[in-house]
Amino acid sequence: MKIFKSVILLAIVLLTSSPLSAKTPFDEVVNSVATALRAGHVKNLCSNFVNSVSLSIKRDERVYTRFQAELLLDDFFRSNKVSQLKELQRANSSTNSFVVYSLRTSTTTYRVFVKFTETNKVYKVVELRIE
Repeated sequence: MKIFKSVILLAIVLLTSSPLSAKTPFDEVVNSVATALRAGHVKNLCSNFVNSVSLSIKRDERVYTRFQAELLLDDFFRSNKVSQLKELQRANSSTNSFVVYSLRTSTTTYRVFVKFTETNKVYKVVELRIE
């Protein structure tokens, strides 16, 4: 019985300290972006942006400052209340770091593409497309 308890305790320690359960900086920024998109919380979303971000909403694409992007996204989320957000694809490699979501509103389902850049293990959004 004592050996059984020791094995259980060891298994718990190994599972809770596993690198698989550790969040990487990329996972953290993706979770932050997803939470902000799901809630339509533009300030939290834009806090993950670089200073000049490529933003495309319904095919109108330009490079905006973080503040300008915040105004445009605020307008989008005011008229499009999010009912569901689903992650479709994720990649994080030395050349590509992005996530693709399906964002459902009461009237339409949008495809959302978010591209990240990494500097000193800090990930920021450089491109956001809502199509």
